[in-house]
Amino acid sequence: MDNQVTFGEFKDAFEKHKDAIPKMEESDFKVLWMDDYYDGMLVGMLEYRDRKSRFEIITDYTENIRPRIFAIIELTQEQVNEESYWNNLFKKYVGNHNNFDSNDELKQQPQTMHHLFYNQYKQRTSPNYDLNMVKGWFVQ
Repeated sequence: MDNQVTFGEFKDAFEKHKDAIPKMEESDFKVLWMDDYYDGMLVGMLEYRDRKSRFEIITDYTENIRPRIFAIIELTQEQVNEESYWNNLFKKYVGNHNNFDSNDELKQQPQTMHHLFYNQYKQRTSPNYDLNMVKGWFVQ
């Protein structure tokens, strides 16, 4: 299989590229955390073959279309570090309720602390992973 499809190409032409990229089952990977949700996960990080990767929804979730299709996006180590930084900051100031990578007791920080994350997060330049390679996709 030719896995040389960028995330931008994949989300723009899923039907054209879906056979070139392996379809994964949820048992093939472990979701570590989600960064956004709308009646279900939209974006986050997962572990696949001992590597952290990004997952992003590619179907239109605003119309509540089911099933949802997600791309698994390969990240550089620098990008993994950046995503981990923001996740750790979220856990510190908001809570760990979006994390699935440990057996820690669920903990939400007092709402008076949430701004310590969100004020910094608003200043973040949103990453664009359109040029990153897609390593797989899954349906939920």
